Amino acid sequence: MTDIKILLLVAKDGYSFVNQAKALSRGLDKLVVKNTVIRVTEKYPEVEILKYEPSIVVGVGSWHSYSELVKRPQQLGFRVLPWLVSDDRVDDFVEELNDLDFFLTTSNHCRNVFVKSGVKQEKMNILYEAVDTDFWKEMPSSDLDNFLNFISIREEGIEIPPNYDLIKIKQKKIPILFTTGGDATSKGAQEILKALSLLDQKIPWIYIIKTWPSPGSFQRSAEELQIAIKGEMWEKVRYFSGEFSREFIRNLMNVCDVYVACSRIEGFGLPLVEAQLCGKPVVTMKGTSTQEVVGEGGLMCQSVMTEEGPRANVEDLSRVLKKVLTSEELRKIMGKNVRQWAVNKFAPEKIATELLHYIK
Repeated sequence: MTDIKILLLVAKDGYSFVNQAKALSRGLDKLVVKNTVIRVTEKYPEVEILKYEPSIVVGVGSWHSYSELVKRPQQLGFRVLPWLVSDDRVDDFVEELNDLDFFLTTSNHCRNVFVKSGVKQEKMNILYEAVDTDFWKEMPSSDLDNFLNFISIREEGIEIPPNYDLIKIKQKKIPILFTTGGDATSKGAQEILKALSLLDQKIPWIYIIKTWPSPGSFQRSAEELQIAIKGEMWEKVRYFSGEFSREFIRNLMNVCDVYVACSRIEGFGLPLVEAQLCGKPVVTMKGTSTQEVVGEGGLMCQSVMTEEGPRANVEDLSRVLKKVLTSEELRKIMGKNVRQWAVNKFAPEKIATELLHYIK
């Protein structure tokens, strides 16, 4: 295996696939296995692939990208091992997937979706995503204080809504919830806001939501703000929308007291793992892959199946949120050993070792 050269070929759609590949690449580096990451663009990277001369191509992406991740490298004469996620269904390439010796997917939930769509279960093995355990970790208190100063709005003599002065929020030990995603709606933000609206107004909390700017995410963010306004909670909700660095997101993760994501569609649940690596308790729901990435530092609510797919049961989610928001001691207990659990399960070198086993 020492002479093997692995090409991690990443689908052009979805920046999260780049992070997925890069984290696995770090694990392969630690095992001293030759590898490189190439992302598909509008111009297919045929020249770069041929120049690298990989022993095997690992296609990283969704089933939607089967042609660019599997078919094209095969046509170039390379052995291919796909590592594919499903969404809520698989509409195409079922016959092609069944013709493979086998392929990898990122969760049991994804495998079940493939199976329901007609892919044979024996054609799949589970390889969870690797997560950068060196990067995602608890910040020193001095760095956290500097970041809070950077994102807090404070003006002497002017009454500022509480969601803008996070320094004061921290001083008062008001719990901060956090959700991040390309858009927050797909991560369950609307159900989370509805659940928060059911709580006794005397229970303090602040909810930070980070999204990627796009017409669709702006529209859905407006829908979420309407829920907050209707529930008279808008001063407790703060949005960050923009192309932020990983460092910025890691800082927000460290600011929060609880990471919450009840994803409607999810192939893995990367932010939940990142939160646990930062020592944060997490809240999610049953019914998608996120329940597979939560250790003892997590709580789960029930889900309900709708015509559009699974959704968090709002009443049960409200019960769970009340439990974690009203007990600082519970939050400390949940966050105490959760990092080590996540390291043991998702460290890059562990996932890389499992990949090499499948390549053999």
